[in-house]
Amino acid sequence: MFAATFLVNGAGEVFGRLYATRLVALGWPSKPDPIVWYTALGLVTLLAAALVLRLVEARIDGAGVARRSYAAACALGAVGLLVLARAPNGATAAVGVLLVGGISLTVIRVVGAIWVNRRTSNEVRATVHSFLAQAEYLGEIIVGFSLAVFARATTVSAALTAAAVVLVATTVMVLRHNTATVPARDARQHQSHYMP
Repeated sequence: MFAATFLVNGAGEVFGRLYATRLVALGWPSKPDPIVWYTALGLVTLLAAALVLRLVEARIDGAGVARRSYAAACALGAVGLLVLARAPNGATAAVGVLLVGGISLTVIRVVGAIWVNRRTSNEVRATVHSFLAQAEYLGEIIVGFSLAVFARATTVSAALTAAAVVLVATTVMVLRHNTATVPARDARQHQSHYMP
């Protein structure tokens, strides 16, 4: 989880800083004011996030579902980044933003928190989450900065593609790490803190 969190937040940092630049480069509408379009896109991503989290909530108690959901969200994020990087127009790029910002990163954060809660005792849970927060910050600084330098040396599309590769690597890592299943009864106990 620490390694996955490190990588995911690095890729997420690059996405968060570059997607608007990519949309503008593809001819994001200027009338009405672009803020209207960004707000509309933000509202759609929030709605998508809420719907997807409801679907995840209904299935999270199953054996191994947290790990598979985390990996699937990483894979979907990679697809979204590639769509954004290779999009021929703003509408297609907006679909990529929806996949990454509205679905992938949202599911990763929530499922990651539930997964950690299911595998830690009350005595150490806060400490583990504190260390995960440090992994988030380090990922944003190290991976995010590295990809930002790469973007400056190449193109925004190349940096977004590299971020997709990071998420693919995370997907493979999570799927290969097949740990023992924790009893599903623990999931609901902590789920309410992270589900809307």
